[in-house]
Amino acid sequence: MESNENDIVLSFIAEWFDPYSQLLKKYLLTYHVNSSEVEMNDLITRRKFLKRTKLPPPLDHSDFVKGSIIVLLSRQLKLVDYADTATRQILQHKEERMTILVTPSLTESIGDIVINIEREDCALIDIKSLHFFSSSIDDINEVMQLLPGMELQDLCSSSSPFVALSFRGSDSIASVRALVESSPFCNGVACPRIGQEQEFSDFFLSKHRSTTATLEECTACVIRPHIINDRMFGQVVNDILARGFIISAIQMFRLDKETAAEFLAIYKGVFQQYVELVDEMSSGSLIALELKRDNNLSGNVVEDFRAQAGPWDHSVACELHPHSIRAKFGKSTVANAIHCTDIPKDGVIECEYFFKVLAGRQGMH
Repeated sequence: MESNENDIVLSFIAEWFDPYSQLLKKYLLTYHVNSSEVEMNDLITRRKFLKRTKLPPPLDHSDFVKGSIIVLLSRQLKLVDYADTATRQILQHKEERMTILVTPSLTESIGDIVINIEREDCALIDIKSLHFFSSSIDDINEVMQLLPGMELQDLCSSSSPFVALSFRGSDSIASVRALVESSPFCNGVACPRIGQEQEFSDFFLSKHRSTTATLEECTACVIRPHIINDRMFGQVVNDILARGFIISAIQMFRLDKETAAEFLAIYKGVFQQYVELVDEMSSGSLIALELKRDNNLSGNVVEDFRAQAGPWDHSVACELHPHSIRAKFGKSTVANAIHCTDIPKDGVIECEYFFKVLAGRQGMH
Protein backbone atom coordinates (compact mmCIF):
# COMPACT_ATOMS: atom_id res chain seq x y z
CA MET A 1 0.00 0.00 0.00
CA GLU A 2 1.46 3.32 -1.06
CA SER A 3 1.45 6.32 1.25
CA ASN A 4 -0.71 9.27 0.26
CA GLU A 5 1.20 12.53 0.35
CA ASN A 6 -1.66 14.05 2.36
CA ASP A 7 -1.75 11.19 4.84
CA ILE A 8 -1.22 12.20 8.47
CA VAL A 9 1.30 9.77 9.98
CA LEU A 10 1.73 9.36 13.74
CA SER A 11 4.71 7.43 15.10
CA PHE A 12 5.14 5.93 18.56
CA ILE A 13 7.54 3.85 20.58
CA ALA A 14 5.49 0.86 21.76
CA GLU A 15 6.43 -1.68 24.44
CA TRP A 16 5.16 -5.21 24.98
CA PHE A 17 6.16 -7.51 27.82
CA ASP A 18 6.62 -11.05 26.46
CA PRO A 19 5.47 -13.42 29.25
CA TYR A 20 7.36 -16.36 27.72
CA SER A 21 10.80 -14.83 27.28
CA GLN A 22 10.23 -12.41 30.20
CA LEU A 23 11.62 -9.65 27.98
CA LEU A 24 10.31 -6.15 27.34
CA LYS A 25 10.19 -5.74 23.57
CA LYS A 26 10.10 -2.38 21.79
CA TYR A 27 8.56 -1.46 18.46
CA LEU A 28 8.18 1.49 16.15
CA LEU A 29 4.42 1.73 15.64
CA THR A 30 3.19 3.88 12.77
CA TYR A 31 -0.45 4.92 12.48
CA HIS A 32 -1.75 6.27 9.16
CA VAL A 33 -4.66 8.46 10.21
CA ASN A 34 -6.41 9.08 6.88
CA SER A 35 -6.49 5.42 5.85
CA SER A 36 -6.84 4.13 9.44
CA GLU A 37 -3.95 1.69 8.98
CA VAL A 38 -1.15 0.63 11.29
CA GLU A 39 2.26 -1.02 10.88
CA MET A 40 5.05 -2.04 13.27
CA ASN A 41 8.82 -2.63 13.13
CA ASP A 42 10.94 -4.31 15.80
CA LEU A 43 13.32 -1.63 17.10
CA ILE A 44 16.11 -4.12 17.86
CA THR A 45 16.11 -6.33 14.76
CA ARG A 46 14.72 -3.58 12.46
CA ARG A 47 12.48 -6.26 10.93
CA LYS A 48 8.91 -5.69 9.89
CA PHE A 49 6.70 -7.07 12.68
CA LEU A 50 3.32 -6.07 11.25
CA LYS A 51 2.69 -5.15 7.64
CA ARG A 52 0.54 -2.12 7.01
CA THR A 53 -2.99 -3.25 7.75
CA LYS A 54 -6.40 -1.86 8.65
CA LEU A 55 -6.85 -0.89 12.27
CA PRO A 56 -9.02 -3.53 13.98
CA PRO A 57 -12.13 -2.37 15.83
CA PRO A 58 -12.80 -1.05 18.41
CA LEU A 59 -9.52 0.90 18.09
CA ASP A 60 -9.75 4.36 16.55
CA HIS A 61 -7.77 7.60 16.37
CA SER A 62 -8.58 8.53 19.98
CA ASP A 63 -6.51 5.54 21.23
CA PHE A 64 -3.30 6.91 19.73
CA VAL A 65 -1.75 9.17 22.34
CA LYS A 66 1.28 8.78 24.61
CA GLY A 67 0.46 6.55 27.59
CA SER A 68 -2.36 4.64 25.90
CA ILE A 69 -2.58 0.86 26.00
CA ILE A 70 -3.86 -0.82 22.84
CA VAL A 71 -4.29 -4.44 21.77
CA LEU A 72 -2.85 -5.57 18.42
CA LEU A 73 -2.20 -9.18 17.36
CA SER A 74 -3.42 -10.26 20.81
CA ARG A 75 -0.58 -8.25 22.33
CA GLN A 76 -1.14 -5.51 24.89
CA LEU A 77 1.05 -2.64 23.74
CA LYS A 78 1.81 0.50 25.69
CA LEU A 79 2.59 3.64 23.70
CA VAL A 80 5.41 4.90 25.91
CA ASP A 81 6.61 7.85 23.83
CA TYR A 82 6.33 9.70 20.55
CA ALA A 83 8.83 8.54 17.94
CA ASP A 84 9.28 11.88 16.19
CA THR A 85 8.86 15.61 16.70
CA ALA A 86 5.95 15.90 14.26
CA THR A 87 3.83 13.41 16.23
CA ARG A 88 4.69 15.15 19.49
CA GLN A 89 3.62 18.52 18.10
CA ILE A 90 0.31 17.14 16.81
CA LEU A 91 -0.68 15.22 19.93
CA GLN A 92 1.03 16.74 22.95
CA HIS A 93 -1.95 18.94 23.84
CA LYS A 94 -4.19 15.85 23.98
CA GLU A 95 -2.16 13.98 26.57
CA GLU A 96 -2.87 16.16 29.60
CA ARG A 97 -3.90 14.02 32.55
CA MET A 98 -5.82 15.20 35.59
CA THR A 99 -6.49 13.06 38.66
CA ILE A 100 -9.02 13.86 41.38
CA LEU A 101 -9.84 12.21 44.69
CA VAL A 102 -13.46 11.68 45.70
CA THR A 103 -14.01 11.47 49.48
CA PRO A 104 -16.23 8.81 51.10
CA SER A 105 -19.08 11.29 51.52
CA LEU A 106 -19.44 11.43 47.73
CA THR A 107 -18.68 7.81 46.76
CA GLU A 108 -22.30 7.37 45.67
CA SER A 109 -21.90 10.36 43.32
CA ILE A 110 -18.98 9.05 41.24
CA GLY A 111 -21.33 8.29 38.36
CA ASP A 112 -22.51 11.90 38.17
CA ILE A 113 -18.96 13.20 38.60
CA VAL A 114 -17.71 11.10 35.66
CA ILE A 115 -20.68 12.09 33.48
CA ASN A 116 -20.05 15.80 34.08
CA ILE A 117 -16.30 15.58 33.41
CA GLU A 118 -16.64 13.42 30.29
CA ARG A 119 -19.02 16.03 28.88
CA GLU A 120 -15.95 18.28 28.80
CA ASP A 121 -14.37 15.81 26.35
CA CYS A 122 -12.09 14.31 29.01
CA ALA A 123 -11.99 10.50 28.93
CA LEU A 124 -11.84 8.39 32.08
CA ILE A 125 -8.55 6.50 31.87
CA ASP A 126 -8.10 5.13 35.41
CA ILE A 127 -10.06 4.61 38.61
CA LYS A 128 -9.24 2.97 41.92
CA SER A 129 -10.74 2.85 45.41
CA LEU A 130 -8.43 3.28 48.39
CA HIS A 131 -8.41 3.78 52.14
CA PHE A 132 -5.86 5.06 54.63
CA PHE A 133 -6.79 3.65 58.03
CA SER A 134 -4.02 1.02 57.77
CA SER A 135 -1.46 3.28 56.06
CA SER A 136 2.05 3.90 57.34
CA ILE A 137 3.02 7.17 59.00
CA ASP A 138 5.04 8.15 55.90
CA ASP A 139 2.00 7.49 53.73
CA ILE A 140 -0.24 9.57 55.96
CA ASN A 141 2.27 12.42 55.97
CA GLU A 142 2.39 12.44 52.16
CA VAL A 143 -1.41 12.41 51.95
CA MET A 144 -1.61 15.37 54.31
CA GLN A 145 0.88 17.25 52.13
CA LEU A 146 -1.11 16.51 48.98
CA LEU A 147 -4.44 17.26 50.71
CA PRO A 148 -3.65 20.17 53.03
CA GLY A 149 -7.30 20.76 53.93
CA MET A 150 -7.97 17.16 54.96
CA GLU A 151 -8.43 16.38 58.66
CA LEU A 152 -6.47 13.37 59.92
CA GLN A 153 -9.57 11.94 61.62
CA ASP A 154 -11.57 12.12 58.37
CA LEU A 155 -8.72 10.48 56.50
CA CYS A 156 -8.24 7.48 58.76
CA SER A 157 -11.61 6.82 60.38
CA SER A 158 -13.85 6.18 57.38
CA SER A 159 -14.56 2.55 56.50
CA SER A 160 -16.00 3.68 53.15
CA PRO A 161 -13.45 4.07 50.37
CA PHE A 162 -11.98 7.14 48.77
CA VAL A 163 -11.98 6.91 44.96
CA ALA A 164 -9.21 8.27 42.73
CA LEU A 165 -10.21 9.02 39.12
CA SER A 166 -7.95 10.08 36.28
CA PHE A 167 -9.03 11.80 33.06
CA ARG A 168 -7.19 12.62 29.84
CA GLY A 169 -8.00 15.21 27.21
CA SER A 170 -7.07 18.55 25.72
CA ASP A 171 -6.47 21.08 28.52
CA SER A 172 -7.91 18.55 30.99
CA ILE A 173 -6.02 20.01 33.96
CA ALA A 174 -7.66 23.41 33.65
CA SER A 175 -11.08 22.17 32.53
CA VAL A 176 -11.46 19.50 35.23
CA ARG A 177 -10.23 21.86 37.94
CA ALA A 178 -12.68 24.58 36.85
CA LEU A 179 -15.56 22.10 36.67
CA VAL A 180 -14.89 20.69 40.14
CA GLU A 181 -14.51 24.12 41.72
CA SER A 182 -17.82 25.30 40.27
CA SER A 183 -19.84 22.13 40.91
CA PRO A 184 -21.98 21.01 43.86
CA PHE A 185 -19.33 18.35 44.50
CA CYS A 186 -16.52 20.83 45.24
CA ASN A 187 -16.45 20.12 48.99
CA GLY A 188 -16.12 16.38 48.49
CA VAL A 189 -13.64 16.26 45.60
CA ALA A 190 -9.94 17.05 46.01
CA CYS A 191 -7.84 18.38 43.14
CA PRO A 192 -4.05 18.57 43.14
CA ARG A 193 -2.39 21.90 43.73
CA ILE A 194 -1.04 23.56 40.60
CA GLY A 195 2.22 21.89 39.62
CA GLN A 196 1.54 18.71 41.64
CA GLU A 197 -0.73 16.98 39.11
CA GLN A 198 1.73 14.18 38.27
CA GLU A 199 2.76 13.57 41.89
CA PHE A 200 -0.92 13.46 42.91
CA SER A 201 -1.71 10.90 40.22
CA ASP A 202 1.33 8.71 40.91
CA PHE A 203 0.57 8.57 44.63
CA PHE A 204 -3.16 7.90 44.68
CA LEU A 205 -3.22 5.55 41.67
CA SER A 206 -0.12 3.58 42.64
CA LYS A 207 -0.30 -0.07 41.56
CA HIS A 208 1.17 -1.03 44.93
CA ARG A 209 -1.65 0.54 46.96
CA SER A 210 -3.71 -2.17 48.70
CA THR A 211 -7.26 -2.95 47.65
CA THR A 212 -10.36 -1.90 49.55
CA ALA A 213 -12.09 -5.17 48.64
CA THR A 214 -13.44 -7.00 51.71
CA LEU A 215 -13.75 -10.33 49.87
CA GLU A 216 -16.72 -11.41 51.96
CA GLU A 217 -20.49 -11.38 51.34
CA CYS A 218 -19.91 -9.79 47.95
CA THR A 219 -20.47 -10.22 44.24
CA ALA A 220 -18.38 -9.20 41.25
CA CYS A 221 -19.52 -6.86 38.51
CA VAL A 222 -17.32 -6.15 35.49
CA ILE A 223 -18.26 -3.18 33.34
CA ARG A 224 -17.29 -4.19 29.83
CA PRO A 225 -14.91 -2.26 27.52
CA HIS A 226 -17.65 -1.12 25.14
CA ILE A 227 -19.29 0.79 28.01
CA ILE A 228 -16.00 2.54 28.85
CA ASN A 229 -15.33 3.29 25.16
CA ASP A 230 -18.84 4.71 24.71
CA ARG A 231 -18.41 6.83 27.86
CA MET A 232 -21.42 5.24 29.55
CA PHE A 233 -19.65 4.23 32.76
CA GLY A 234 -21.28 7.01 34.79
CA GLN A 235 -24.78 6.03 33.70
CA VAL A 236 -24.21 2.33 34.44
CA VAL A 237 -22.77 3.02 37.91
CA ASN A 238 -25.67 5.33 38.74
CA ASP A 239 -28.09 2.58 37.74
CA ILE A 240 -26.31 -0.01 39.91
CA LEU A 241 -26.28 2.25 42.96
CA ALA A 242 -29.96 3.16 42.46
CA ARG A 243 -30.80 -0.56 42.82
CA GLY A 244 -29.51 -0.60 46.41
CA PHE A 245 -26.00 -1.96 45.91
CA ILE A 246 -22.87 -0.52 47.53
CA ILE A 247 -19.45 -0.30 45.86
CA SER A 248 -16.85 -1.54 48.35
CA ALA A 249 -14.01 -1.72 45.79
CA ILE A 250 -13.47 -0.48 42.25
CA GLN A 251 -10.49 -0.64 39.88
CA MET A 252 -9.75 -0.35 36.16
CA PHE A 253 -7.96 -3.23 34.42
CA ARG A 254 -6.76 -3.99 30.90
CA LEU A 255 -6.85 -7.70 30.03
CA ASP A 256 -4.87 -9.33 27.26
CA LYS A 257 -6.50 -12.27 25.47
CA GLU A 258 -4.73 -14.86 27.61
CA THR A 259 -6.01 -13.29 30.84
CA ALA A 260 -9.52 -12.78 29.46
CA ALA A 261 -9.62 -16.44 28.40
CA GLU A 262 -8.41 -17.46 31.87
CA PHE A 263 -11.21 -15.54 33.58
CA LEU A 264 -13.88 -16.77 31.14
CA ALA A 265 -12.66 -20.39 30.96
CA ILE A 266 -15.83 -21.71 32.60
CA TYR A 267 -17.84 -20.57 29.55
CA LYS A 268 -15.64 -22.37 26.99
CA GLY A 269 -17.68 -25.07 25.27
CA VAL A 270 -20.85 -23.75 26.93
CA PHE A 271 -21.24 -20.26 25.49
CA GLN A 272 -21.53 -20.37 21.70
CA GLN A 273 -19.82 -17.01 21.22
CA TYR A 274 -16.98 -17.69 23.65
CA VAL A 275 -14.23 -16.53 21.25
CA GLU A 276 -16.06 -13.26 20.56
CA LEU A 277 -16.59 -12.82 24.31
CA VAL A 278 -12.84 -13.14 24.97
CA ASP A 279 -12.17 -10.67 22.15
CA GLU A 280 -14.59 -8.15 23.66
CA MET A 281 -13.20 -8.48 27.19
CA SER A 282 -9.68 -7.84 25.90
CA SER A 283 -10.62 -5.04 23.48
CA GLY A 284 -10.08 -2.18 25.94
CA SER A 285 -10.17 -1.09 29.55
CA LEU A 286 -12.78 -2.59 31.85
CA ILE A 287 -13.78 -1.71 35.39
CA ALA A 288 -14.26 -4.30 38.13
CA LEU A 289 -16.49 -3.65 41.12
CA GLU A 290 -16.94 -5.51 44.39
CA LEU A 291 -20.61 -5.02 45.31
CA LYS A 292 -22.44 -5.49 48.58
CA ARG A 293 -26.04 -5.04 49.66
CA ASP A 294 -27.24 -2.16 51.79
CA ASN A 295 -27.14 -3.37 55.42
CA ASN A 296 -30.86 -2.67 55.70
CA LEU A 297 -31.70 -5.06 52.85
CA SER A 298 -31.84 -8.83 53.10
CA GLY A 299 -31.10 -11.48 50.48
CA ASN A 300 -28.11 -13.03 48.76
CA VAL A 301 -26.10 -10.33 47.00
CA VAL A 302 -24.98 -12.63 44.14
CA GLU A 303 -28.50 -13.79 43.32
CA ASP A 304 -29.96 -10.33 43.75
CA PHE A 305 -27.47 -8.65 41.45
CA ARG A 306 -27.69 -11.42 38.85
CA ALA A 307 -31.46 -10.84 38.71
CA GLN A 308 -30.92 -7.08 38.29
CA ALA A 309 -28.33 -7.69 35.54
CA GLY A 310 -30.83 -9.62 33.42
CA PRO A 311 -30.30 -12.44 30.88
CA TRP A 312 -27.02 -12.77 28.95
CA ASP A 313 -28.86 -12.53 25.62
CA HIS A 314 -29.53 -8.86 25.02
CA SER A 315 -32.63 -9.44 22.91
CA VAL A 316 -34.12 -11.72 25.58
CA ALA A 317 -33.28 -9.18 28.26
CA CYS A 318 -35.04 -6.44 26.26
CA GLU A 319 -38.12 -8.57 25.72
CA LEU A 320 -38.53 -10.22 29.13
CA HIS A 321 -36.65 -7.88 31.50
CA PRO A 322 -36.66 -4.44 29.84
CA HIS A 323 -35.63 -2.67 33.04
CA SER A 324 -32.56 -4.87 33.66
CA ILE A 325 -29.04 -3.46 33.35
CA ARG A 326 -28.23 -5.51 30.22
CA ALA A 327 -31.46 -4.48 28.51
CA LYS A 328 -30.82 -0.79 29.22
CA PHE A 329 -27.11 -0.60 28.39
CA GLY A 330 -26.22 -3.68 26.33
CA LYS A 331 -25.90 -3.79 22.54
CA SER A 332 -25.67 -7.52 21.81
CA THR A 333 -25.23 -10.89 23.52
CA VAL A 334 -21.45 -10.33 23.64
CA ALA A 335 -21.49 -6.57 24.26
CA ASN A 336 -24.10 -6.88 27.02
CA ALA A 337 -22.80 -4.08 29.29
CA ILE A 338 -21.66 -6.11 32.32
CA HIS A 339 -20.42 -9.44 33.54
CA CYS A 340 -21.81 -10.56 36.88
CA THR A 341 -21.18 -13.53 39.15
CA ASP A 342 -23.57 -16.41 38.34
CA ILE A 343 -23.26 -18.70 41.37
CA PRO A 344 -23.41 -17.58 45.04
CA LYS A 345 -20.23 -19.44 46.02
CA ASP A 346 -18.30 -17.67 43.24
CA GLY A 347 -18.89 -14.13 44.51
CA VAL A 348 -15.77 -14.03 46.65
CA ILE A 349 -13.76 -16.07 44.11
CA GLU A 350 -14.38 -13.64 41.26
CA CYS A 351 -13.68 -10.61 43.43
CA GLU A 352 -10.43 -12.25 44.55
CA TYR A 353 -9.47 -12.83 40.92
CA PHE A 354 -9.58 -9.12 40.13
CA PHE A 355 -8.65 -7.44 43.40
CA LYS A 356 -5.98 -9.93 44.56
CA VAL A 357 -4.73 -11.91 41.56
CA LEU A 358 -4.83 -9.33 38.76
CA ALA A 359 -4.08 -6.39 41.06
CA GLY A 360 -1.08 -8.36 42.33
CA ARG A 361 0.15 -8.97 38.79
CA GLN A 362 -0.13 -5.25 38.03
CA GLY A 363 1.97 -4.45 41.07
CA MET A 364 4.76 -6.71 39.77
CA HIS A 365 5.28 -4.69 36.60
